[in-house]
Parts: sequence; C-alpha cells; structure tokens
Amino acid sequence: MLVRLKEIAEVRSGHSFRGSIKETLDGNGFVIQTRDQSADGRMDWSNLIRTDVAGRKEPEWLQAGDVIFAARGIRNLASWISENDLSGLALPVICSPHYFQIRLDSATALLSEFLAWQLNQSVAQRYFQQSAEGTMQVSIRRSVLEETPITIPPIEIQRKVVALSQRAHREEQIYQELIELRQMEMQAIANHVLNDK
Repeated sequence: MLVRLKEIAEVRSGHSFRGSIKETLDGNGFVIQTRDQSADGRMDWSNLIRTDVAGRKEPEWLQAGDVIFAARGIRNLASWISENDLSGLALPVICSPHYFQIRLDSATALLSEFLAWQLNQSVAQRYFQQSAEGTMQVSIRRSVLEETPITIPPIEIQRKVVALSQRAHREEQIYQELIELRQMEMQAIANHVLNDK
C-alpha cells in the first residue's frame, strides 16, 4: 500500500529557540542538534547538551516511537527514537528547529523504525534532493516531507527489514572496530621497528 506521510502521521517543526542554543547545567531538558546525528542516521545520545527549553506553550518532548528528520543541510536523514534511548536520560528531550518531529497515528500499521529506515533509502532521498530549496543552506519544507510517498508492506516484512538493518549496522560497527585495532597494531609495529636504534 502506498500513502503520503501526512495521511499516517503528524509532522511538527522542532522546538524554536530564541537565539543560539546555550548549554545550561540546570536546564530542564536535552536538545538534539544536527551534530548529534551520524552519517547513517544514528544518534549520539551521550553528547546531547542540557538547556532551558521554554516557550509560550508546553514543549513537544520526544516520545518513544517518534522519528526525527533532519530538514536542513546536505544530509536529510531520519532517526528513530526508541524507549531505550530515552530511558537512559534523566531529563526529557526535544529536537532543534533543524528537525521535523514525526509521530505516527496509533492506528497505522507501520513500524516507526521501518519508517525511519524507508526515509533514509535512495527512493526517498532522491525525492528530497529534487524537492530541496536554497543554495547556501539547503532545506526541506514541511509540506514536502508531508507529501513523501510511503510504502506500507505487511508488518512481518517490516520486522524482517528492521532486523536485517540492525544486523547490518552491527556488522559495520564490528568491521570498524577491527580496522581501528589493525591500525593501532600497525602503528605499534611501526613505532617499535622504526624507533629501534
């Protein structure tokens, strides 16, 4: 089944801050910024800054199952927010205005982690590249994101794709660790051989 994102989810802009986002040791929440998202859409939860989140209305804190989408910059990637991500933090989390916050309708037969995976695939990425605006600061408008075509396969297929994606990511991590270990080993050999007078 093919739908538009706006038919199955609510898309909100990230929290608007007055001026730059300042780190505050006694702030009431954490904020996700573009620097916290890696090239594969993973979030670096350990480096979120704590800040004062204020406004005329109650902030739209992230919930487990939300998907955030980087609307500005050359990488328009989506990240899925899990219960484990939020449970390890002492305070609630919000995303900066560089993101859109996507919350699926409860009746939708779509896994939020599958949605994030789908938004990061080449079909959606081509759509975003064709629809991006700006020259110095490329961005995706909310209406463009809301019109994104979304495929909803059977739930079992979604689960299989998500599991395969998670395994592939773990394999990448292991390979990267092996590469780094080999580099350290070669550096140690070089130090020993080349500095041995």
